[in-house]
Amino acid sequence: MTQVKSIHLLTNALRLLPLILVLIASSCQNESRNDASEEVLRDSVPDSATGMDAPLPSLPYLAAFNEGSEQLEAEKNPDFDQSLLTVDALTQALHTNYPEIGLEVGRISNDTLFVRIVDASYLTQQMGSSGAQVYIMEATYAYTELPDVEFVHFDFAEGDHAVPGTYTRATFEQD
Repeated sequence: MTQVKSIHLLTNALRLLPLILVLIASSCQNESRNDASEEVLRDSVPDSATGMDAPLPSLPYLAAFNEGSEQLEAEKNPDFDQSLLTVDALTQALHTNYPEIGLEVGRISNDTLFVRIVDASYLTQQMGSSGAQVYIMEATYAYTELPDVEFVHFDFAEGDHAVPGTYTRATFEQD
């Protein structure tokens, strides 16, 4: 009698097998259709809605690699709006362009702006030497574009790729 029950169960399972296969196949098709419709939806959303074409706040100077001298040089940014030349606007531009670096502006004393980076691990350990140099150069050139600032003093924990201290535009000029 157990053999008859086993055969009966096997027959029922074999009858259900096509139904199970159809369900699996239709669920895969529905999933791929959902993925495709989501992709179409993402593609149809204008860039302005996602913030993709919103311009980053610009800095007055950008670091560029000069292939002739094989050095980084600061180039005047033609997109910079001089009416935005304030400490706050420059700091916001640096935060937007380098969100991993938490720059805090301190005080201005005489001709020196004091800035602090509380957690400089990204700057000093993850950007590489060139990346860190680009950041410090762009920040220095940005802040020294302010009328009464000649020096920028960076305060952060020294790392492999960046050293704290006082920087001027002359720091980055090649002999």
